[in-house]
Amino acid sequence: MNPSSYQSIHSANNQLEKPLLSKQMSGLRKHGAKIVVSFMFFVLVFTSFLVMGSNASSMHVAEASEGEQVVVVSSGDTLWSIASRLEGRKSSIGFMVFRIKDRNQLQSETITPGQKLIIPNN
Repeated sequence: MNPSSYQSIHSANNQLEKPLLSKQMSGLRKHGAKIVVSFMFFVLVFTSFLVMGSNASSMHVAEASEGEQVVVVSSGDTLWSIASRLEGRKSSIGFMVFRIKDRNQLQSETITPGQKLIIPNN
């Protein structure tokens, strides 16, 4: 094969690729700012949800008033098990769970190990 013919074939392919490459680069330049701004917005929203989640778990740590006690939740504890340990009568365990939830401003009965709960006085 003649080296000059190779160059002519190679230069012909190169000339076809240049317009395609320049179109891609111009498209990237046009949309690059949009992509960067969208990415930054996503990061901002994602980190704000992380911050809100971490604040929500430790947001309410009120101090116990006189006659109340503080219980640290252990692994496997539930509001019902804590209430049954503290309240001897079976008929009032449900009411004690309600009072614990109300005193600690809990939205659900989900508690986590290490969480501090204020147990209202009788």
